[in-house]
Amino acid sequence: MEKTSVSDGEIQEMEEYLRGYSFHEKLISMDEYERSFFYDPRKDGRGTGEIPLARVKLFEIRHFIMSMENSDEKLLLYYHYVRGESIERCSELLGVARCTAFRMKKRALLLAVLHKRSEARK
Repeated sequence: MEKTSVSDGEIQEMEEYLRGYSFHEKLISMDEYERSFFYDPRKDGRGTGEIPLARVKLFEIRHFIMSMENSDEKLLLYYHYVRGESIERCSELLGVARCTAFRMKKRALLLAVLHKRSEARK
């Protein structure tokens, strides 16, 4: 029988992983801002190794979410973590009550953990 119980720690790890999208997006944005307003040709090319890695991380997280089964939970994860919408705004977009959206987020994180497990087995 397949183990389907998920610990709180696994849920928290998944949430941190998905929150990484926002972090890496900000890192790229800050780098672009710095290059626009504080360009120093003497430093050109140095210290930018993180930016390609941040772009890869953005792709990885988007790909992970998009590889999940189609559901409202998948949409919630996409709009909340990738598009940066609040849960309240997600509830409006999905046409559900605010409290339902918060429950949906918990269920979505659970589904994401289970999806990650199934991907790891492949």
